Amino acid sequence: MVSFTGGQAVVASLRAHHIEVVFGIPGVHNLPIYDALYDEPGIRHVLARHEQGAGYMADGYARISGRPGVALVITGPGVTNIATPLADAYADSLPLLVIATSLPGETGGRSWGRLHELKDQLGLARALVGWCHEVQRVAEIPEAIAEALGQMRTGRARGAFLQIPLDVLESQETIPLPALEEREEPPAVSPADEALRAALELLRTAQRPVILAGAGVSAAGANHELLRLAELLQAPVLLGGKSHDVLPNDHPLVITTRGAPSRTLGPLLSRSDLALVVGSKLGMQRTTLPALERSRSGQAETGRLPLPEKLIHIDIDAGEIGRRYPVSVALVADARQALIALLTGLQERAGTYEDRREEVAAVRAALSKRTQQIYGEVMPWLEALRTALPREGIVVADMTLAGYAAAQAFPVYEPRSFIHASELCSIGTGLPLALGAQLAAPQRPVVALCGDGGFLLNVGELATAAQERIPVITLVFNDASYTAVKNDQLQRFPGRSIATTLEPPDFVTLARAFHIEGQRVSTPEELAGLLRMRLTLPPGEARPLLIEVPLAQR
Repeated sequence: MVSFTGGQAVVASLRAHHIEVVFGIPGVHNLPIYDALYDEPGIRHVLARHEQGAGYMADGYARISGRPGVALVITGPGVTNIATPLADAYADSLPLLVIATSLPGETGGRSWGRLHELKDQLGLARALVGWCHEVQRVAEIPEAIAEALGQMRTGRARGAFLQIPLDVLESQETIPLPALEEREEPPAVSPADEALRAALELLRTAQRPVILAGAGVSAAGANHELLRLAELLQAPVLLGGKSHDVLPNDHPLVITTRGAPSRTLGPLLSRSDLALVVGSKLGMQRTTLPALERSRSGQAETGRLPLPEKLIHIDIDAGEIGRRYPVSVALVADARQALIALLTGLQERAGTYEDRREEVAAVRAALSKRTQQIYGEVMPWLEALRTALPREGIVVADMTLAGYAAAQAFPVYEPRSFIHASELCSIGTGLPLALGAQLAAPQRPVVALCGDGGFLLNVGELATAAQERIPVITLVFNDASYTAVKNDQLQRFPGRSIATTLEPPDFVTLARAFHIEGQRVSTPEELAGLLRMRLTLPPGEARPLLIEVPLAQR
């Protein structure tokens, strides 16, 4: 037993669960936690400049490491500022834990006009996360943190929010010392026997299966098993924007797609006699026909990606199965366990499936042509980046034309090497996501692809990069416009564009004002050379770098 303040109980509990990095901003209400951090050398605190930045750094850390990202915020504005990262964690099934303070005492539902007071802070958080709780005593803190982190390791992570009143943080109780937890993974959920037999029967009788893989594959660590099964089945594997890094993009069975380019995928899908969906909810962004494919009336088509009638869906969350497409067999299971079971049951059919690599090559060529038509100006810059970046390099694609193009056509080769948070599609997240990614993988280079408009939403985190010496490389593509919005505006309202033209700052001077190296390049070759020179530095010597990439002004 040990006498702890609430703040000390928070820090000791995080340390017991092997949390090594936390992100946040101190304020009047969470100072007891920060005072406890002062005495804990085992936890690194990364000081953000905005709570949204702290949340997205924790998000990026979780996406690349696979471990929980933790952020500390104050009552009221700290919570509202981190609401968007919490919503992103829910949308993308991420292990993000936000520990927030609240005002002491009961209010009886009345507003007293106290500092940082919100009408219903816990209710706000509850609408954004999968797990939400408030403690009332110091003794409850270790159990609450254990529960929050534990629920992220079982089933589907959807973000967690723990609220601790200020008086609890300041009070002192004698409680059991939180013990250092063993790093044991909880038992993985295996598929039900009957469902597994039905899935195997469908796969044994199929000739031309196709696989749609989601980010749940990487979450389960099932990348190797998926590749083995694809090779056994000779099945084309369709990757989406969020699952772009699930398999090596240069594998002859892999097709990378952002959205649902149905005209390109149509022939391949029409020849397929079975679809195997792994770790994907088949959301509308991935399966609804894109707005570029419009009817003669000018209205966007409302159809779906035409998948085969026979469909096997593997997902850890039963609620996601069958929401968009009728399912022949549902395997509610950990993706890795399900794929291992399928591999075991299909060995006798190895070498008997139709070779579809030529089909895949034709689709990839058509997609490449389509990407050049849509994103032609940015493609040489992305090709220059790819030539300079090592195979294990990490790319964070913000919501900008360069990011959209990268999610479609930038080749990546390792799991957890590409971030494109396209479900909530929050603009301006590239820099803080990249900072968190770099802290999760300090030996791997990290490059953020940002637009000149979106970059300014979290530009203050350049100060975090400088102070914490986080050697992220940021490419700012400058065309003086919210180009994606302007393009959509002009398509829907021809000849009428408003509020999308920008007057950007001098980004090189801006970077230097933050004590960060800033450079401007004029050609893709110059960019490749600058990146190669920067990437030869040992990780300990590298510093943050911002490179402005000029594009034609819109």
